[in-house]
Amino acid sequence: MKLTLVFSDIEAGTGNATDDFVEDELLVDTIRTHFPESKNHPADIVFNGDTLDYMKAPYKGKYPKHITEKISVYKTKQIYKAHKKYFKVLYDWIHYDSSNRVIFVVGNHDYDLVFPGVQKKLRDYIAGKDPAARKRVVFPGFEFYDGLVLVEHGSQLDQFFYVDPDNFVFTPKKDTGHAEPFLMLPWGYNALYDQFIYVKEKYPVLERIIPRGPLFGQLPRHLKKVFVVDTFTYMMKSFFYTQYKFWGDPVQRFTFKDFRKYLRNFFSTEWEVKFIDEAKKKAKRDKKVKVMVIGHDHKINVFKQGDKILLNPGCWRDEYNVAKNFQLFPPKNKGYAYILHSKDSIKMAEVIEVASRQSPLTLSDIKDEIAKGDVLFKKRTNKETKQARKIARKEHRETKRALRKEKSKKRKEAKVKKKKARKIKRANKKN
Repeated sequence: MKLTLVFSDIEAGTGNATDDFVEDELLVDTIRTHFPESKNHPADIVFNGDTLDYMKAPYKGKYPKHITEKISVYKTKQIYKAHKKYFKVLYDWIHYDSSNRVIFVVGNHDYDLVFPGVQKKLRDYIAGKDPAARKRVVFPGFEFYDGLVLVEHGSQLDQFFYVDPDNFVFTPKKDTGHAEPFLMLPWGYNALYDQFIYVKEKYPVLERIIPRGPLFGQLPRHLKKVFVVDTFTYMMKSFFYTQYKFWGDPVQRFTFKDFRKYLRNFFSTEWEVKFIDEAKKKAKRDKKVKVMVIGHDHKINVFKQGDKILLNPGCWRDEYNVAKNFQLFPPKNKGYAYILHSKDSIKMAEVIEVASRQSPLTLSDIKDEIAKGDVLFKKRTNKETKQARKIARKEHRETKRALRKEKSKKRKEAKVKKKKARKIKRANKKN
């Protein structure tokens, strides 16, 4: 028999306002309860995507759109500094028994795990210098198969977050303004880094209330404008103007197919993640799989389809439910999947819920947080705005300059080819 524990959507950040993982000790205590059991049979801890929140982690105070390996390694170091207890328990797990493993599946918050430099740094933190232990820190990519068990985050089944694994790390051509390979993130990340991440910094509590729709009526007018008017304007500008202005930059491309998809979602006012139907279809198609574990939408669920089980252990980020009276917001339970299995049988597959240690929020707490955020929001002075515009103009000039150089180079190469062709033609005539 083998034990597989699956944790999804921890979203450990860098300890700043956008870091939504606040219950390190609860997670550490939960993992430690399974240490003795790992002596009885081989045991894996699988982190099923969105484990490390690179998406909302700043790079030296900024949020660049072109994520290179250098940027991702820097963020890894900052996440480690903010959550040393989490990494310590993984170090202890790996060294507790020679068969214990730690497995990281890629999600839409931690695409950066595809970089070898990030994998090396995580092995340093979790396994140390022991070569055998380092091999037991595994990075399978976007999905992990283990006999009858399939673990996949779910973002690859979501139309808004799907990426092509084979062409995900983009190597730019020379003289295009970008020297290092970078991640080809979905278009929505442009909106995140241009607009929404700054709202998250000022009002971190807003995104933690689930579902988000009922809270919208409580927002101040300027925030409603950000989420409605500014978002619509941003999409229009991105499709009709920005992508053409930065045509040489593949990250800025906004195809008609994507534009229509985002526009339809905007007018439907459906802000929650939807992919469960696709997950069920995948589980049904795969004849070998008996248990599929997903994450992504942060909802604890167990679905049964014939002889197959679909588990969603929920999330470990800090989230609160909307109460019926809209006065008290209790913290959501955490969860993880517990699977006891062999190569040809499933003995047990269930979701174990863990009560949060956070105190409930009240409506007045949320309003106070919004009021604090308003102060910070107003402090975004004209100087900051001018500085942001200055940086954007500089990047634009550099990109245009690089494109001009590339065109000039191509023209020169074309002229050289023509001259050679003429010389050959004259030589042939003489002969």
